[in-house]
Amino acid sequence: MNEFATYEFAVSQRKEGKWRLLRMLLIAGYVLYVLSILFIGMKYSIIAPLLAFIPLSLWVIVFITWRYVNIDYEYSVTSGVLTFTKIYGNRSRRKIFEVALRDAVRIAPLELEEEAARGTAYHPEREFMGISSLYAPDIYFMLFELSDQKNREKRRAIFYFEATAKMLSICRFYNPSGTVLTKTTR
Repeated sequence: MNEFATYEFAVSQRKEGKWRLLRMLLIAGYVLYVLSILFIGMKYSIIAPLLAFIPLSLWVIVFITWRYVNIDYEYSVTSGVLTFTKIYGNRSRRKIFEVALRDAVRIAPLELEEEAARGTAYHPEREFMGISSLYAPDIYFMLFELSDQKNREKRRAIFYFEATAKMLSICRFYNPSGTVLTKTTR
């Protein structure tokens, strides 16, 4: 394996569960906003200027808020360093964390009960989700210690991600003793 190879994988958050609820709440908020502006315009007899104001202001509100319910997760590995990023609305990106794969305590499939119990017993203080759905196939977790830049202390963390065969081979290359593979992924 090339030591300086880069691998990237992105997955979109499915619109189910709390994400569907958040979308419905935002749409209800947009409708409520338009109705309240129309009500104010009728009460003070300034409906004509508000008819020009409503579409423009609504577009700005939707532009600013809708991206937070349209999230993509991306993880990339460059020279053994995993970088997890959230992409909001295909426009703005935010790096969540960076960790060397060799520093991972355990990389294992969530479907194996003994490994899932080990993840729970690790007592992570931080949890990061990089999966499209809780029902996605091939969900793996990685246990690691996250360095806090402000306090200079390490906190236990767990990262859930959708593993591909290429990602698992990279994990196995950089952390052979801490990576657990299932029979189907070998």
